[in-house]
Amino acid sequence: MLVPALLIAIPVHEMGHAAAAYLLGDRSVRYFGYFTLNPRRFLDPLGVIAVFVALVGWGKKVPVQPNRISTMSQRLLHTLGGPAANLLAAIAFGLVYRALYSAGIHPGLTVSGLVAYLVYAIVFLNLSLFAFQLLPIPGLDGWDVIETLFRSRNARFFFNASVRRREIWVGAVIVIFVGSLLGVPVLSIVMSPFYTPASLISVGRCIGYGVPGFNALNPCLL
Repeated sequence: MLVPALLIAIPVHEMGHAAAAYLLGDRSVRYFGYFTLNPRRFLDPLGVIAVFVALVGWGKKVPVQPNRISTMSQRLLHTLGGPAANLLAAIAFGLVYRALYSAGIHPGLTVSGLVAYLVYAIVFLNLSLFAFQLLPIPGLDGWDVIETLFRSRNARFFFNASVRRREIWVGAVIVIFVGSLLGVPVLSIVMSPFYTPASLISVGRCIGYGVPGFNALNPCLL
């Protein structure tokens, strides 16, 4: 169920960035074909692998013209366009899931149950991308928000963080891995402040996802 879910969630995220850029005056995103339903335009191989392994992910960033997205407010709106698109998608599919649930159709192995399960997976992955992308790690939208707000005050710090992005990611992966060995759900804990309220808005309760014995993500800790 994660295959069709990621074919929706990742393109939705990147198209959210593209739509924000377009509304802010950067028409190049439309010229270069970023308003498309073709997922190959947006899928990043490592980001797809991360979806199946850790139930989080990312896509290929949509390039924009710096002279069009130049002020602090413009950069913030462009950065938040991706997470906002995932949240809106989660709310939309959440309404579908609520309707199925009210009609007595629950996730399961029947035909209607598989449809409910698919909708559930789509809601979950959009919520997951929304929360994960807001984390303050270089390369994610949350870091871009912090950099936009504070780079002028400490440009050297953000430059060093950019140069050491790979080391920061390796450190983050090690912390998450060691935490899982010790029974501490690090990723769920750090995503919870964003994930939990978004899930409550989307489906009225906090939901998790996982394949027994393989992976699991349940950021419902608040």
